[in-house]
Order: sequence, then structure tokens, then C-alpha cells
Amino acid sequence: MASRFSSFMVQHLLLFHFCFHCFSDAQPSLNYTSRPRSIVFKIEKDPLTLQYMIKINQGTPRAAVKLVLDLGGKLPWLRCHKGYKSSSYRPVNCMSPQCALASKPIKCVLCNSTTSWCHSNACNISTTNPITQCVGNGELITDVVTVESNKVQRFMPRVFAFGCATTSNFLHGLAKGAKGVAGLGRSSPLSLISQFSVAFRFSRIFALILDDRFYNSGGGRYHVTYNGDDVGSLLSYTPLLINPKSSEEYFIDLKSIEIIGSSDDGKAVPIHQKLLSINKKTGVGGTKVSLQVPYTTMETSIYKAFVSTYLKKAEALNPELQRVASVAPFDVCFNASTTILDYTFLVMPSIHLVFSKNLTWFFTGLQTLVEVNSDVLCLGFIDGGSNPMTSIVIGTDLYKYNLVEFDIAKSRFGFWKYKYISGIPI
Repeated sequence: MASRFSSFMVQHLLLFHFCFHCFSDAQPSLNYTSRPRSIVFKIEKDPLTLQYMIKINQGTPRAAVKLVLDLGGKLPWLRCHKGYKSSSYRPVNCMSPQCALASKPIKCVLCNSTTSWCHSNACNISTTNPITQCVGNGELITDVVTVESNKVQRFMPRVFAFGCATTSNFLHGLAKGAKGVAGLGRSSPLSLISQFSVAFRFSRIFALILDDRFYNSGGGRYHVTYNGDDVGSLLSYTPLLINPKSSEEYFIDLKSIEIIGSSDDGKAVPIHQKLLSINKKTGVGGTKVSLQVPYTTMETSIYKAFVSTYLKKAEALNPELQRVASVAPFDVCFNASTTILDYTFLVMPSIHLVFSKNLTWFFTGLQTLVEVNSDVLCLGFIDGGSNPMTSIVIGTDLYKYNLVEFDIAKSRFGFWKYKYISGIPI
């Protein structure tokens, strides 16, 4: 059976301030301006780790550096112990205001004769690898970053702060070619979004597009349209919640999950409401959006109830549906040929994430399934264990056909879902 997903050539974008000007790798003319209207990064998805990376132009001479995106990262950091050469980089003094933003309590680097890449009285910081969760030592440095808006205009460089990770093997687990991490944390004054906001006087807002079917409309708030619709005017918003133990991450107020068969009202998954709330003392529980997790994970009791409800709906909707052996990391898999009707329409349930005021973020059967091969489709959800820190972590594969917005200034999360995907109805 021919693949139903093979036609999707995904172009991923990270947008700051939402005026849609794509970057060019070509050398632009030297037409300088002090403030861009927008910044857009093309995102590269590593096929092996499924991590997302952006490329920044950094240093003097300017060099392209790939960084793995981390929604919960406090600041961008690089593994600059070896091979980092730039005449414009500077160590940040531990008595400077910038160090006070990065390190509490303030710590000064103390060098000895056996320590390489060390600057006495530099700002000592800790950096975290979001994949391995390892914490390492490093210094805070500054260097220039040059951003480009289009083929005819280049914006003047700005000085940004970076963590300089000096711990050996600290890049372990990151995608091939990555030199560090682009932290997009919510509350840190040194996160990438905060630094761009200050440098270019942007609102603290950014968005992700994990789809190639958007294009420049030439006008409007977003300058992004689909089938003639202004995407910026079609977003729905739900509040961002604060987790006191994970203040950099993006938690949303999920109230329930519904599985929808055909035209019925759907079936709510039985979930203990305590799991959906955040414990203010421990930070345990709740729902967050992730870029590190490719497939949505659920606490064990939620996962079991979810799968049970889903299978009942799927079998009632499609009596011909055939399950096949599990394919790691997925538990629930199907014979792909039995998921479609007349080789045209996908006959599988859709999934609704329900927030307050009955606001719904819905996902079609196509979005919730992962094509393992041409013969097998698996439900793209994973058992996250009985005692996870976060009850539900929404992975990137679930919102791969969405535009999602992180509006830190207004403390809200926006999402948009269009009605049809490659001719396959909801």
C-alpha cells in the first residue's frame, strides 16, 4: 500500500514577532538597519533523534552554529571548551548585572594551572543538557549574533549572552551537528526569546510552525495564510500556567480528553483530576508542551484509560479494524489497510483536548497515528510511567500540522487547527 504520509515535505519555522520574512543563506547587500520588523528561523529536524534545531550566525568572523531548541531552557549555551574561535566573544565578569541575572547566588570562576578555557573572575553558571538532564559547569560569555530578514536587507549584529559549557562530553544525546542548545524559557531574562525581545524591542511572543503549507501573504498581523485564511486571526487561546518548580516551561490548563467517533458527542477519558493539576509544593502533575518529547506521554493510569476508551471508539467506528503486534515505543498498532475506507478516508477516532470554557484543541485520526511502515500505523502516545513529574507531556508529533503560539507577555498559549489535511476529513 502506498504511503499516505510520503507527500508531506515539512518546512519548520520558529517565528519571533510574526512578520513573515524568511532568512536567506545567500550573502545580502549591505543595506543596514537598526531594528528588524521580525525574525524567522528555519528549523531543521534531525531524523535520528527527532530533535529540532535552528542555525544562528554568531561570532567574528561570522559562523553558522546549530542549536537544539529547548522550550524550558534558561539561556542559549554552547560547548565552547574546544574549537570556539571568535574575536568578539567576551567573558562576563561575575560582578556585572548580567551575571546577577544568570547566577543566583553569584559565583566567580577560580582558575588553576590545569584548567583550560578559564577566565578568573568570570561569571560561573550551571548549564543543563535537556536530553540527558545532566548539569554541568560553565562560564557566561557574550558574542555577536547577526540576523537576516531577506535577500536585500541585513540587520546589524547584536551582542547576546551565552552559556559556555566547559564540561567534557556535554553534547552527548544532542542531534548530530548541534553545538549547544537554544533556550526558550518562559521566565528567564537571558532566554533567547527574552534577549531578542530586548535587542529588537519585540513583544515576548514566539510561534512554531511544523508544516510547509503556509506562505507569505504580504499583509496582516501574521503575514501567514492558508487557503486564503489569515492564520493570525484564527488562533484560539488558553492560559499558560505557572509551575513553581519548573517556571521556565510551558504548562497549559487541560481539563479533560475526549475521544470522538463519528458525529457523536464523544467519550471522555476517565482521569483523576488531581493528576491534571499542578502541586504547588512539589511541581508534580499538570500538562505541558514539549519540543524534547516527540510522542505524547501520559501517566500510566491516564494512558491505560485513554487507550481503553480509544480502542472502544475505534472498533465501534470501524468494525474491520485489525490490531497487529506492538512496535516500540508504541503499544497500540494497526494493520494500515484496515484503517481506511475505499482507499480514501481514514476511519479512526479524533482526539479532543478540552480546556476551560469548553475550548477544544482537536486532532484528527491522521495526526494521532504514526506510520511505522506502509503496512503498520501506531497510536502515537506512550506510557510515561506511574510517577512522572508531569502527568501529560504533549509531544511534537501531535501538533505537527499546527501553528502554535507562546505569548509570554499575555501568559497564554495559542493554537490553530485547520479543517482538512490532504483531503482526509476530521
